[in-house]
Amino acid sequence: MIYEHSLKNKKVLLFIFAFFLVVGIFLFLYSSVIFQEGNPWPQIKGISQLNFTNKDIVKLSKPGNVYMTKSKNGQEIIKDFMKDNGYDYIEQIGSGYFFKSSAGKSVVVHKYYSHYYSLWNITENVEDKENSLTEGLRDCLPKSDTASHEKCNELLKQITDYNSCVEAGFSIMKSNPPQCATPDNRIFIQND
Repeated sequence: MIYEHSLKNKKVLLFIFAFFLVVGIFLFLYSSVIFQEGNPWPQIKGISQLNFTNKDIVKLSKPGNVYMTKSKNGQEIIKDFMKDNGYDYIEQIGSGYFFKSSAGKSVVVHKYYSHYYSLWNITENVEDKENSLTEGLRDCLPKSDTASHEKCNELLKQITDYNSCVEAGFSIMKSNPPQCATPDNRIFIQND
């Protein structure tokens, strides 16, 4: 009887040890993905809502105006979401999607949370200064003449941090933490 009880305790302890070992290995291997946005609970809650409800887009319970979609058809979902909120799609430059409405302009910045989920940071009522920077860069970057090159260099000097780099329409690199690179080889790291 005592031997059976002791054997049962050993099996329970072995099971608990194996469980924590598997969880530890999982966290070690995937910690860069899980903790890329800091506290993972808002993203875990968003993933649960996307998978166990009929929602296509969910607002995350974190500071800012951040939404989550599944990566498949995420672009169409965010365009429909913005249209439902009175914004018309203008264009996409890099990871930035530009919208306009009678109330103002909006930039939606896309970032992959994983292969299956996307984060969308919505900035409403963007100032014309940012749009003029984007439009100026879009105009001068493809040109190779000296005047365009000088104009681009002046506009690129206005990009001083990660947010201004993303708002100018340059892509976000898949790294931890996320990084944005400009054509003049400067790299800005997100400091959230």
